[in-house]
Amino acid sequence: MNYIWDMAIKALRQDITPEAITFVHSKKCSPYMELAFEDINTALLEPDTVVEVNPYYRFCDIFKNFLDVNFREHEEIQTVFFDIITHYLLFIDRHQGLCKREYYGKFILNDIKNGVFGQSVQQNVEVFTLDERHIFLSGLISLNYTGASVHLLKLVIRQIFVNSIIYYRSEDTSEVLIYLGTAETAATRRKIDTILTFFLPLGFAYRLYWEKHFGIIGMDQTMGINNIVIY
Repeated sequence: MNYIWDMAIKALRQDITPEAITFVHSKKCSPYMELAFEDINTALLEPDTVVEVNPYYRFCDIFKNFLDVNFREHEEIQTVFFDIITHYLLFIDRHQGLCKREYYGKFILNDIKNGVFGQSVQQNVEVFTLDERHIFLSGLISLNYTGASVHLLKLVIRQIFVNSIIYYRSEDTSEVLIYLGTAETAATRRKIDTILTFFLPLGFAYRLYWEKHFGIIGMDQTMGINNIVIY
C-alpha cells in the first residue's frame, strides 16, 4: 500500500471503514512513499489503526505551512486537524475515479439500504462482500439497460458462486436448474435468494442444488456414487 486511497480500499475489503482509521503526520518517512508503515509490505489493517502519512508526497502545497517545524503551539489541535484534512483528501481521492455507472450503483445501493426494495433485501445485501456487491449492482444496472434477465442471472451467479453451473430448460415449462457447488449456509442462502429476487424472470421456476450435482447420463463426473442428487 502506497497511497491513502489504496489503503482505504484494502480496509473496506476487510470490513474496516475509513472513519475507523486515524491519520497522523509521520516524523520519519520515505520521500518516495505516501504511507509510512514499519513494514512496507503491510497488506492487512486492524480496526482503529493509526496510519502514518507523508503529507509532502502529494499534498505539500496544503501542508507545508500547516506543519511548519517552527510552529510548536497547539500540537494537539494540529494533530486533530491533520486527521480531519487527510480524511477529506481521502474522500476526494475515492471519488475522483468514479464513472457514471459507479454512481448509479451507489444510488441503487442507497435505495436498498433505505428499504426501497423491502426489508428482506435490505438485510440480505449486507452478507455480500465488497466485490460481490459490485458484481450484483453492475448486473442490476445492465438489467435496466438490456432487460436480459436470464443471461444476467447466469452471469451474476457464476461470478459470485465460482463453481456454479446453470441449466435452462424450456420444453414444457420455463425453468432454471442452479448448481452452486458450495455448502448451504445462512449467508450463501441469503445471497442466492437476493439474486433470484432481482434477476429471475416472472413465470420462471427454479431448482437449487448445493454441493451435490444431479446425475447426467453420459457425464461420468456427475455420476459419482453417494455424490449425486435426483432431478
